[in-house]
Formats: sequence, C-alpha cells, structure tokens
Amino acid sequence: MTVTDRRAGILGLVVREYVETAAPVGSRTIHEKYRVPASPATIRHEMQALEEEGLLRQPHTSAGRVPSDEGYRFFVSSLMGQVELDQTEKATIRHQFFQAPPELDEWVDLAAVLLSRSLGLLAIVAPPRAARLQVRHLELIALNDLLALLVVVMREARVLKQLVALESALDQPELSSLAQRLNERVSGMSASDLRGTADPDDPTESAVLQTLRRLLEEESAREVEARIEGWTGVLAQPEFQADYTRVLDIVSVVDRPGVERLVTAGARDVGGVSVLIGDENQATELRDCSVVVAPYGDGSGVSGFVGVIGPTRMRYAQGVASVRYLSGLLQEMMERVYG
Repeated sequence: MTVTDRRAGILGLVVREYVETAAPVGSRTIHEKYRVPASPATIRHEMQALEEEGLLRQPHTSAGRVPSDEGYRFFVSSLMGQVELDQTEKATIRHQFFQAPPELDEWVDLAAVLLSRSLGLLAIVAPPRAARLQVRHLELIALNDLLALLVVVMREARVLKQLVALESALDQPELSSLAQRLNERVSGMSASDLRGTADPDDPTESAVLQTLRRLLEEESAREVEARIEGWTGVLAQPEFQADYTRVLDIVSVVDRPGVERLVTAGARDVGGVSVLIGDENQATELRDCSVVVAPYGDGSGVSGFVGVIGPTRMRYAQGVASVRYLSGLLQEMMERVYG
C-alpha cells in the first residue's frame, strides 16, 4: 500500500481527532482546527482516497469519516513512531512501586491500578508463570525447638511458606546449615525432580523435602489469576455505552481460563509491545477491540504480561508507552528483589 505524505498526515489527524471526540471527522474540521495548508475540498478528496485504500470509512452518508482497523494499523506501524512516558510520570510510577511491599502480588495489583487510571481502559496484568515450577532457593527459620518455617523463593518471583514439624530439636544455626546443604541440591528442581532425593537416614531432611514437594505440587495445581482493573473506565467509553453487549463479550474473555493465550494470541511486535487491532484478535469477542500487551519475566520461559483492552478508538501512543514502561519496571523489580 502506497500512501503519500499528505494523505498520511491527514490520516494521522483524523485518528487524533476521532480518538479525542468519538465523532466522525469532516474535512472542514481538519482544515480549520489543524490549519492544514490545503482547501477543505482538497482534504475531502484526499480523505475519499484514503477511504478507497481502506484506511478510512464513512459510517453514514454525508457524515465525516472514521479510521478503519487498517487505518489504525497504518497509524500504529507507520505514523506513531517510538513513544515513551515523560520523565516526571516515570519517576512518579517508580516511587509508588518502591513504596509498595516487596511482593510480586502487590506489584501486579499496583500495575493494573495505575494502567487503568491513566488510560481509562481495562488493565489486565498476569503474574509470571512457568510450565514447570522450580525452586530458586529456600530458607528455614526456627520458631521453637521442634517447629520451623520453610520459606521457598520460586523462579517466578513467588514466595511460598509452610510450617515444618521437626523430628528432633534444632536451633537456628543448625537449620541454616541444613538449608544451605539443601539449596545446593534442590535449586532449579521441580516437584517431580524432588522424588527420591531425601536421605532416608535423616528424618529432618526428609520432612523438609516432603513439605517442599507438597508445596510445589499444590502451587502447580493452583490457577494463577490475572489482576483485572478498570471496568468503570470501559463502561464510560461511548462505544460501549451504546451497546453493553460488547462489554459482556470482553467479560466472557477475561473471565475464561487461559486468558493469557486469548489476549496475546496473534500478537504483532511494536518496539517490544504487541498491538492487536480489531480482527487481528483471535478471540472473536475482541474483534471490536484493541489490545496492547507486553511480556515480562526472566527470559527462560518464566513470563507474565501487562496489557490493556479497549475500543479500537484508543490512545495508542500512550497505551504503548505505559504498557512498555510497566512491563519493564515489573521485570526490574523482580530482578532487584528476587535476584
């Protein structure tokens, strides 16, 4: 598709105006509001050419024009360019993250709240997950002579805790020594790897490893839920106020098991962030929506994602910049706290 510079400029202005007003855009608006150095008749001719190219459409006879899905795609891929949040906004977000408790669930919740508030869209943030849950390291903390607290840090930056009844009295130095020996053996192991690893002549070690394996099995069976925030913002969008069944379509997707696959399927990369527009979404319920999503994780199969869902008439530049920054910040926080 070949689009002249003038037509590309007019398309960009139509997208900008329609995103702000949710009303079809006429040639006179482009001429008068944006001071385009061309007559309304010339602009109207160029808009008609853009419609013939499939980049604009006219919802009603004699009405102005609105971007098509292909028009939004051209805007995102060719006109929007690389976008970043300004330094003040970045500093504000970082401050809020460093004020939050150093726990992954807290960061996921915070990211979802910040995204939904700043964009007025539905934010969905999934914590990282691996196909095989693996131990990063463990600690044993003495509570009394015969009771210890097992603390397990997972590769997914998740912390598991469980009480362990000890077969014999051990003080904290002895428990720390046991934890150090076990870490040398179990780091990187999954629940299935732990079978048969206990020393049968050491009942305390056996108790710790049995507890560890049970914790991993329970965590593997647990469905990790994405944090969803921002239904109020979605309901305020004119497109959804006119037809609430479209909101119910979104609800049916985000409440479905395996939402990560539905939201990210068919993703197209834009500077580290994927933007899915209209029919590019594989979930039919999202064919009237756009999704902006970016993964985060440790690069070895452990990944979550940060994303927003809204009408195709969304502020793509701000959405891409926000999702990119928050996914990178979540990854940074994981590395800082969990190593």
